[in-house]
Amino acid sequence: CLEEGLLPLNQTALLFYGRVGYHAFEGIALDRDEQQRLVADLGDNRAMILRNHGLLTVGRSVGEAFSLMYNLEQACRIQLAVLGSGRPVHLPSSDVCERTAAQYEADPDGAAELEWLALRRLSGLVFDGR
Repeated sequence: CLEEGLLPLNQTALLFYGRVGYHAFEGIALDRDEQQRLVADLGDNRAMILRNHGLLTVGRSVGEAFSLMYNLEQACRIQLAVLGSGRPVHLPSSDVCERTAAQYEADPDGAAELEWLALRRLSGLVFDGR
């Protein structure tokens, strides 16, 4: 709902630096024509903020989409806490923001998938294929 959208306030938010789309609220999503606008607003990003509505993430796997959603929600929560403090905000330089986002993008170890597998084990959501 904030005009400025997601700010690069912390390491979690930097996962999405320059890599989040925004979609204006059009009411309850019942209009099939909105699908094309949603796709256009998402673009090549894996995350989108649906203004005045919620969050959307996509991934190469369920695990990646879940991890992105978890981190996007955390980044939003942190932003609200920081802005709610009323204290001056320090933003990292754009170079540091872009470098960090690129580091996340590389994901050399498949961390999102490992997080998803661990979460499934912790929550008892381990499926045996039956």
